Amino acid sequence: MTSINQLKGMASSKLGFARSNQFLIELPRLENKSGPGGFLGAALDVVGSFIPSVPGLTPDRQPNPRELNVLCQGTGLPGKQILTADRKVGMINEKIAYGYAVSELSLTFYMLNDYSVKTYFDAWMAQIIDDGYGSSGQKTAQIVKYKDEYAYSVKIHQLRKPQIGFSANLGPISAGLGLGGGSVYTVELLEAFPTTINEITFTNDLDGIIQVTVQLSYTNWKRVKPSQNFINIDIGF
Repeated sequence: MTSINQLKGMASSKLGFARSNQFLIELPRLENKSGPGGFLGAALDVVGSFIPSVPGLTPDRQPNPRELNVLCQGTGLPGKQILTADRKVGMINEKIAYGYAVSELSLTFYMLNDYSVKTYFDAWMAQIIDDGYGSSGQKTAQIVKYKDEYAYSVKIHQLRKPQIGFSANLGPISAGLGLGGGSVYTVELLEAFPTTINEITFTNDLDGIIQVTVQLSYTNWKRVKPSQNFINIDIGF
């Protein structure tokens, strides 16, 4: 029988238990958006993340991957099922594998008053299929795109809580240093795209916060080398 001291010793030697709130998602920067693309577009996205968006005054701006990660309230790691068929040889009944199946993955996001997360996934869905109406409401042709035009890779990291952490604020600049953290397990969703944006529910709760849940479909997933290091330095505004 395992003693509490054995469990504590094992947890200590492996830097503690995995925590469900220690995760990071890497969603893609969508291509074919209005405005510049490539390196310039990516640079403007980074700068834009430090500039507040004022609804009704500033143009709608889709969030960059860092903002999407911060606003993600919950997700999970994907599963995989081996599909089997029954086979009988003589008096022996057995199962044999013939394929695999993966299920859709859910992501839930907090919504800000600029609705940037909703705008991001609306734009992604518009890359998949033209539903017959443009952004200004005009009638358009209903066309389904090819998969390589709308499918992207998405990465999900299970993180390890740093054993030692330090943070400081110098005016508008914040800096943080974490030791002992980093990725424990990282998967990449291959050819992922949103299939459902769930309805948003309004209530009369005084302190209710709007959330939106999105379903992602993908062809397969694979484990990849973690990109979050044992020593992490974060600087931001």
